[in-house]
Amino acid sequence: MIFDPFDDYESAGYLRNAFKFKDPEQIKKMEHLAFEASLEEAIALLAAPTRITYETLLELHALLFSDFYPWAGRDRAEVAPRLAVFKGTDSDPRHTAFCPPDQIRHWASHALRLGQDSERFRQQPGEVLGLLADAHPFLDGNGRAILLVFMELCHRAGFAIDWSRTTKEQYLTALSAEINQPSKGHLDHYLKPFVIEVSDRSQWPEILGTIKGLDGLDKENIRYESLDDPEVQKHYTAYRAVPMPLLSILILAGGRGQRMGGRDKGLVRWRDEPLVAHVQQVVRALSDDVVISCNRNQDLYRPFADQLVCDAEADFPGPMAGVIAGLTAAKHEWVVVLACDAPLIERGLIEDLLQLAVANDCAAMVRQGEYWQPMFSVLPRRLLPLLKQAWAAGERSLQKALLLGPVQALECPEGDPRLSNFNSPELLQG
Repeated sequence: MIFDPFDDYESAGYLRNAFKFKDPEQIKKMEHLAFEASLEEAIALLAAPTRITYETLLELHALLFSDFYPWAGRDRAEVAPRLAVFKGTDSDPRHTAFCPPDQIRHWASHALRLGQDSERFRQQPGEVLGLLADAHPFLDGNGRAILLVFMELCHRAGFAIDWSRTTKEQYLTALSAEINQPSKGHLDHYLKPFVIEVSDRSQWPEILGTIKGLDGLDKENIRYESLDDPEVQKHYTAYRAVPMPLLSILILAGGRGQRMGGRDKGLVRWRDEPLVAHVQQVVRALSDDVVISCNRNQDLYRPFADQLVCDAEADFPGPMAGVIAGLTAAKHEWVVVLACDAPLIERGLIEDLLQLAVANDCAAMVRQGEYWQPMFSVLPRRLLPLLKQAWAAGERSLQKALLLGPVQALECPEGDPRLSNFNSPELLQG
């Protein structure tokens, strides 16, 4: 079966390649040439950023394959959002169902975050490689792009894999097992004997030439099905279901509102409702414990909350005081912290933060470039003693206090509208 997601193989060739090639050998050769021609530039691209993000992966794929595939650098969610991709048939013991398109970014980003926790990654490199392979972000070129990213992550963590000692059959068998049973150690166990001292990046072109199975993620027994098929939908119903733990929501509305001329920000109206109402409508379904930190107008906030808390000190001491009061009152171990003046917050971002926090058993906070955003965070209640201790020592910056302990970053682009703070009259009117 020809992989033809665009349904134009006869006129446009395999995956609309620039030369309209249909012959598999020609296609493999041209992919290889495109990869080799861009390899040194690709290695430099990966070495440059402080953090490797999903956008880095997209940029890498575009650099490697855009001369051959016009859609290079665009993931399956963009170019084939209604197609599920499988490897092998149901009767094949190595049968693999790759990540559904709408979850690609989440799981690839999750893998990249785990891969940049060097201590954890050194112990579980196969888990990260398996998650990236399962994400299967692109219609083709996954193997090479993912292996390059994986090598860079290994390099940053201080080790390498001696790929020359691996075999294609055993590697793909372990990889399939890891994808089908993630985080169970299948690929960790396979890779462990091949861990060596870190390799110099200048050696990577030669090393990549020895890796067997680079095309195994893309060319061998790949098939696709429509996500509109009820049987396919049934298969994906519980895909990587990560049950959300019980959580409390803490909405911070206890500030002076100086940029609002002293008005209570959470009660300022936008689109015919108070700002706090927009936030509450997003989070209401996530928790039975919505806590609002407010230092005035409690009667007006009460309809939007299960609990109200006030700062322990007068004169609006700042968001850290509100967080301490909120964590003290919260019913559940995990607490989502949000600003009352962020009406464009989305449930998906909150769930990403929560999964990041739970997976790493520590606080998680949005970061935009070098800037942390503590008003978009998920905190375990056990941080309460640390925050109280910092407060007693005179610390009033919530960000600085949280960074005293382990924190995972959820990388978001600058200008992300979901993080917009409507904290001045001008922004409300914009």
